[in-house]
Amino acid sequence: YEDTDGSLWIGGEGYLRLYNRNTGKITDYSYLIESLNYVLSVNGDGENIWIGTWGLGLFKYNKSTGKKTQILNSDLGGTIITLNFDKEGRLYAGSYGDGLFVIEKSGEIKRFTSENGLSNDNITSVLFDTKKNLWLGTDGGGVCLVKGGNLNDDKSIKTYIHSDSANSISSNSVYSLVEDSQGYIWMATNSGLCRLNQRSGTFTTFTEKDGLSNNFIFSVLTDSLDNLWMSTNKGISKLNPQAANINGSAIRNYDQKDGLLNIEFTQGAYAKLSNRELVFGGVNGINIFNPKKITDNFHVPPVYIVSYKRSGEDVITDTNLVYKKYLKLSWRENYFQFELAALDYNSPLKNKYMYKLEGYDKEWSAPTNIRYVSYTELPGGEYTFKVKAANNDGVWNEEPYYIYITVVPPFWKTTWFYILVSVLGFAGVIIFTQLRTRAIKKENKILESKVAERTKELAEKNADITASIEYANRIQEAILPSKNDIFAKFPEAFILYKPKDIVSGDFYWFGYKNNCKIFAVVDCTGHGVPGAFMSMIGHNILNQIVMEKAITDPGQILNKLHAGVQEALKQGHNEIDTADGMDLSILSVNEATGEIFWASALRPAIIIRANGELEKLSGNRFSVGGAQLD
Repeated sequence: YEDTDGSLWIGGEGYLRLYNRNTGKITDYSYLIESLNYVLSVNGDGENIWIGTWGLGLFKYNKSTGKKTQILNSDLGGTIITLNFDKEGRLYAGSYGDGLFVIEKSGEIKRFTSENGLSNDNITSVLFDTKKNLWLGTDGGGVCLVKGGNLNDDKSIKTYIHSDSANSISSNSVYSLVEDSQGYIWMATNSGLCRLNQRSGTFTTFTEKDGLSNNFIFSVLTDSLDNLWMSTNKGISKLNPQAANINGSAIRNYDQKDGLLNIEFTQGAYAKLSNRELVFGGVNGINIFNPKKITDNFHVPPVYIVSYKRSGEDVITDTNLVYKKYLKLSWRENYFQFELAALDYNSPLKNKYMYKLEGYDKEWSAPTNIRYVSYTELPGGEYTFKVKAANNDGVWNEEPYYIYITVVPPFWKTTWFYILVSVLGFAGVIIFTQLRTRAIKKENKILESKVAERTKELAEKNADITASIEYANRIQEAILPSKNDIFAKFPEAFILYKPKDIVSGDFYWFGYKNNCKIFAVVDCTGHGVPGAFMSMIGHNILNQIVMEKAITDPGQILNKLHAGVQEALKQGHNEIDTADGMDLSILSVNEATGEIFWASALRPAIIIRANGELEKLSGNRFSVGGAQLD
């Protein structure tokens, strides 16, 4: 804290001292705190010095009387991290774990915690912006915006916390807050520096990827040019928010080589003095500087390749590498390492490089201070290696150094070899196709010849079989009753006989015996030749029964036919047992008496009455023949 006379109050582990910058005198006030206790925050109102400690609370020291008064104790408000006054003189004391304490000039103390709408009770930073809003940074709860500073209305409190959104704050641990002249709120976190655009409500985050020396930022201050100065875990960084941050060009990093006492800083140890100097405290002391007196290095560094190696051994070239513009390598030499050098000696370890091997790399490499570049197993082709460098303050040489590289591929990876292989392959495919086509045609001819031969044999056999069957048909038709004999006895009769095959198992039979006209319609089992054999058996047996034995009763005829078929086929008395038989309907008309007798085996008879009505007569449900029980 800067006192009214320009002296600095400096607190730390077990000490509190006053440094008079005019005389250089240091006065020890460590007796105001207990031994081995930490001073975490110091502020003043002109007459009093307010001292925040770790675990002992908050003290007020009157410079005129030398009186020390304890305001907050270890029971409540024991650890005070930050102290800040508003324009009305109220002191805002941020504690770790006990929330925010507001101390009126009258001495009245008000406490605000998460129960009053705050996001967290660990208050690390207090900021009053130009719109009279109150900002509270917390450790674990992000940032709280108290509109109008009205802590008594929890509806006026808005919280910014980390989320998966790209536009959110980078971390919920915020150690320092500052407002710039444009109204942006800047937040120091353990995950980079965040800028809040209050109009859009979006965050922009700067991290090591953007050029910062470290992501853990303890404090942030602005200078008269609106540059942001940050103390980090790895030195001090400066960000120019007005400049485009191309490859980190808007960021400068400072360490011990630039005059810092240390590169590791601490939380809460920072201040902006009345003369616009900045103070940052670290583990080895405090650093005070005027930002205007810290100038950039504008020297544009030339860059060269100073070493060319393979397998760790220097490769001798016919020309100095600085002037070398072309390298021709065989396919066995397609790996190498370049050593780079930027000719700026202000702080050479901070020089950075970007390189690209055109024809191999798609993008420039990220800025790096590593001076060695290696490539291995480069395929044959034409390449251009380009490199550019920046000095310690990020001034880049935009005209890169370049060298052309040709890697001669092995003959089996050359274009002419690919063409030759393609031609030979294409020719091989054509030759193979032709040979294969000829072989297939030859096989097809042989197959066609065999098929024709087999077809001819089958046709001949089929002709023989057909001729035999047609001859059998003639025999079958010959044994059928004469239609003239039938029509002589039945003048008004008609015969519908349409066999499915050339020979058939269906036949009709007619006989005349003892003044009886006997007519039968028979359906033998099977079709074609098997049915024809059965019809021959049935026809012969019917001739024997009626014409030789003079049996004219249809029922007896069926019984005799049944027995005759079983005997002819030896059904029930042979190793080969068959169920062959026939279904039939048989009719006997006695010319002398005019009586009609009818019998049937599974074949009905239809009577057409004089009035046109039809009557169906069903016969016996058993077939003639077969190995069935009699």
